[in-house]
Amino acid sequence: MQSFPVLVSCKPLKDEYSKFKKININSENFSLGRSLQNSVVIPSLIISRKHCKIRKENTSWLIEDYSSCSVEVNGVKVGKGKTFKLCHNDIIKLDLEQEFVFKFIQKDDCPISQKKIKLDMQLEDINLINDAKTRFEESHNYEIKHIEDKIQKQKQLKETNKLLKDQIHQQMNRKVEQLEIDFASQIDNLIGENKDIAQQKSLLIQRRDAQIAVLKKEMEKRIEELMVQIREHNKIESELVIENNLLKERFLKEREDFLMELNRESTSKQELLDKLQDKIREQEEIRLKEKADLEKIMQYEAEQLRLAKEKEINDLAQQKNQRELELTEELNKIKETLERQIELTEKQTSEAKEQLANQVQEMKKLSDEDKAKMDQLVKEREEIQKRLLTAEEEAKKSVDELKLRVQAREVELATLAADRIQKQSEQSGEVISSLQEQLEKVKGQLKNVQTEKEKLLENFALPDKLVAGPSKQETLVEVGQIMESELQCSICAELFIFATTLNCSHTFCKHCITLWKKKKKDCPICRAPIASECRSIVLDSFIDKMVQNLTEDMKQKREDMRKSREVDDKPQRRPSPAKRRRRSTSESEYNYDFESEETDEENWSDYDYVDISDPWYHFTSSDSDGGSDGDADSTHAETSNGATRHYNRRFRERVPGVPGSYYGGYGVCFRCGARGHWAPGCPRP
Repeated sequence: MQSFPVLVSCKPLKDEYSKFKKININSENFSLGRSLQNSVVIPSLIISRKHCKIRKENTSWLIEDYSSCSVEVNGVKVGKGKTFKLCHNDIIKLDLEQEFVFKFIQKDDCPISQKKIKLDMQLEDINLINDAKTRFEESHNYEIKHIEDKIQKQKQLKETNKLLKDQIHQQMNRKVEQLEIDFASQIDNLIGENKDIAQQKSLLIQRRDAQIAVLKKEMEKRIEELMVQIREHNKIESELVIENNLLKERFLKEREDFLMELNRESTSKQELLDKLQDKIREQEEIRLKEKADLEKIMQYEAEQLRLAKEKEINDLAQQKNQRELELTEELNKIKETLERQIELTEKQTSEAKEQLANQVQEMKKLSDEDKAKMDQLVKEREEIQKRLLTAEEEAKKSVDELKLRVQAREVELATLAADRIQKQSEQSGEVISSLQEQLEKVKGQLKNVQTEKEKLLENFALPDKLVAGPSKQETLVEVGQIMESELQCSICAELFIFATTLNCSHTFCKHCITLWKKKKKDCPICRAPIASECRSIVLDSFIDKMVQNLTEDMKQKREDMRKSREVDDKPQRRPSPAKRRRRSTSESEYNYDFESEETDEENWSDYDYVDISDPWYHFTSSDSDGGSDGDADSTHAETSNGATRHYNRRFRERVPGVPGSYYGGYGVCFRCGARGHWAPGCPRP
C-alpha cells in the first residue's frame, strides 16, 4: 500500500486555523492555496489563490512555487514557477510573516507490523503523554508571555505619555517667552512716538495677555487629555497585572489537574483508544455511506437531465421535419395553382388564336378597305402574344421567388431551433453548476467532520465529545433552501411550475407570465419587450426530481400549486382555428390569412417555440401585364397600411375596358387599379 507524506505545523496556530495543524497529502498532485479548486483551502489573505503544489515524480517529492511571496524550504527561497526537491524533516515556510510553517514528514513505504505495535505500545504511550505535557506547557508559557508583553506595552505607553506632557509644557513656555519678546520689541518701537503711546502700549499688553491666556487654556486642555489617558493606562495596567496573576494561578492549577488526570488515566489508555477507534470507524462508515448515496443521487439526476435533453432535441427534430413537410405541401399547392394558371392562360391563348384565325378568314373575304383593320388586329395579336410570354416569364419568376422564400423560412426555423437548443443547454449548464456547488458544500462539510475526528485523535479527547457531521436530513433542508432561493419565480415567489424562458433569458412560471402579458408586454425583471417564449422542460424535470427528495410539506405544497395552476389554465385554452386560404376565381392571387396564421403560431408555441417579432410571410402572385402592382403589395405586406391597401384591392369593382381590347380574365390595371381590363384597354383618359 502506498503511503503519503504529512505536513505538521511547527508553531501553534490561531483558533480559526487550528485544523491545519496537520495536513495529510492524499494524492500525487497536491495543491495548497486560498482558491476552492485546491486540495486544501487555507482562508488567509497572506496565502495566494494558488500558492504551491506538492507532486511526486518517480520516487521523490517536489514542491512547485506559484505564490507572489516566495516559498522557503530550509531558509532557501524556491522562486515563482520553480521546483525544489523535498526530504524528510524539511521546514517549509509558506509566508513572509512565518505564520504557516510546516515540517515535511515522509512516512515509510513499508507497512508497520502489528507485532511491533504490541511490543512498543507502552513506549508509545509514554511518548504520547510526554508530548501532551510539553504541548500543554508550551501553550501556557505562550499565554503568560503574551500577557507580559501586554503589560510591557502599557508601561511603554505610560512613559511616552509622560514625555509628551513634558514636551507640551516646554512648548508652552517657549511660546509665552516668544510672545513676551515680540510684544516687548513692539513696545520699545512705540516709545519714540509722541501720540497715544500709553494707549497703544496698554492695547498691546491686553493682546499679549489674551494670547497667553488662550495658549494656557489650550495647553491645559491637552495636559488634561494626557492625564486622562495616563489614568486609563494606569487602570489597564493594574487590571492586566491582576489578570496576569489570576492566569498564572489558573494555569498552574490546570497543569496540576492535567498531570493528575494523565497519571490517573494512563492505566485505561488502551481501552479509551480502542473505543475511540471503534467510534471513528463507525463514523467513517456512515460518512462513506452518505457519500455513496449522494454520488448515486447526483449520477441519477445527471442521467435524467441528459435523457430529458436528448428527448427535447428529438422533439425539436421531429417538429422541424413536420414543419418542413408542411412547407413542402404548401409549395406543392402553390405550384399546382400556378400550373392551373398556366393551363388557363394556354387555353385562353388557344381560344384567342382560334378567334384570330376566324377573324383572318373573315377578313380575307372583306374588301381592300378593311385590310387596314386586319393589319391592326395582327399587331394586337402580336402584342397579346408578347404579353402572354411576359406573363409566363413572370410566373416562372414568382415560382423561383417562392422557392427562395421557402428556403429562407427553413433557414430561419433551423436557426430558431438552434437558438432554443443553445438556451436550453445554457440553462441545463447553470443547473448542473448549481448542483456541483451543492456537492462541493457537502464535501466541505464531510472534510470538516474528518478534520474534527483527527483533532480528537491527536488530543485524546473523550468519545462522547465527538461532534457528528450534518445528517442527510439537514443536507436536504439546505438543498431545499438553495432551490427556493435560486429556482424561484420572481412573480409568485414559488418554485417554477411549467418554467418558461423569455428571449431576454429570464425564466418565469407559464401561468404567471401569461397573466403578466395581459397587463404588459415586457419582461418583469429587465423590461425588455417579450419577443419569444421557450418552455424549459429540463428545468421542470430537475425541480420535480429534487422535490421528491425534500420534506413532505414541500412536496404537498408543490402538488397543490400545480393542481391549482392546471385548473386556472384550463378555461384559457381554445382549439386553434383551421388555416384558411382565400382563393378568387377571377384572379390568380393567393394570400394567407394573417389572423389564422397568428393563432396557429400561438398554439404551436405552447409546445415548442413562438417568435412574435417575425411576421408570417404571405405570397401574392404578380400580374401578367407587368406585375408592378403585385410587387408593390408584396413588399408592403408587413406594414398595416400596405395590408389594408392589399385587402381593399381584392374587393374592388370590376370595370370593363375599351371595347375590342384584350383581357385575360385575371389581374388588375396598373393605371387605375380596377379589375375587368388591363392597361392597354384602360378607359381612363
